[in-house]
Amino acid sequence: MGELSTRRRIYEEIVMNPGLHFRELQKRLNMPTGMLEYHIRVLEREGVIVSKADGKYKRLFANTTMTREERKMMSALRGEVDRKIIIYLLEHGKSKHSDVAQDTGIKVSTLSYHMKKLVKNGILGREEVGRESYYYVLNPDRVAATLIKYRRSFLDSLVDNFAKWYMSEREQVK
Repeated sequence: MGELSTRRRIYEEIVMNPGLHFRELQKRLNMPTGMLEYHIRVLEREGVIVSKADGKYKRLFANTTMTREERKMMSALRGEVDRKIIIYLLEHGKSKHSDVAQDTGIKVSTLSYHMKKLVKNGILGREEVGRESYYYVLNPDRVAATLIKYRRSFLDSLVDNFAKWYMSEREQVK
């Protein structure tokens, strides 16, 4: 396989699955580490793809397919715990920290870490009422639209179930 066809495969996978991190892309393409690193560097240098640091991950996006805001949302939605929190809050609205922990089964310390990160990144808002912290998605329609638009790139029944629920809720409003 020639270099151009290899880069095309990499690019197409990134377009279909925006926000993938390097190891996930490597697994999907079954490509050696060095080869994939080389081609990603070339694609970034040529401006075909862009990367966004996300903690310990480097998320990859096609340069023309997503807005900066969508890339930020997809970075958050690619993390399994973050995605679970966001979908919970989209479905339930503003919720107490303790309710999110109880209903999602995420340990309190893990939940606190991820919620703090999501607030810092502008995905969630936080409101203090007495001694309770309430969390909510800052732009729920935009986050839901992004999640639904790219739902095929997630191998997650939680996303599929959310998309069905969200679409049925919108139909009932009409």
